[in-house]
Amino acid sequence: MYRPTLTRLALRVLTVMFWVSATICVVTIAASSFTGSVGAWSSWTTGVSLLLVMLSSGGLAWWEFRSNPDADAERGEWTNKMLFYALVFCISFFVAFLYLPGLYFAP
Repeated sequence: MYRPTLTRLALRVLTVMFWVSATICVVTIAASSFTGSVGAWSSWTTGVSLLLVMLSSGGLAWWEFRSNPDADAERGEWTNKMLFYALVFCISFFVAFLYLPGLYFAP
């Protein structure tokens, strides 16, 4: 009886973390492109929020795949949430793969 409530709480926290970090990531990218100057604070904010988007979308995609097994799906389709979180994870993973090393090794 205790475990489902803890799991639901963790899922809610992960979902809120995803949407907040995705919003911050989009806002910092848009602000840096509108202003034309990228400071250290903006770069680090973008990098940290991108990392949080990648981790939380991966966790949410994993949760959706675990809660909807292949045996229950008709012809193996993905649900909309599976597709959304998996695509966001893949895109943010590849962007983070290019962005974060440059941020870390920048002088």
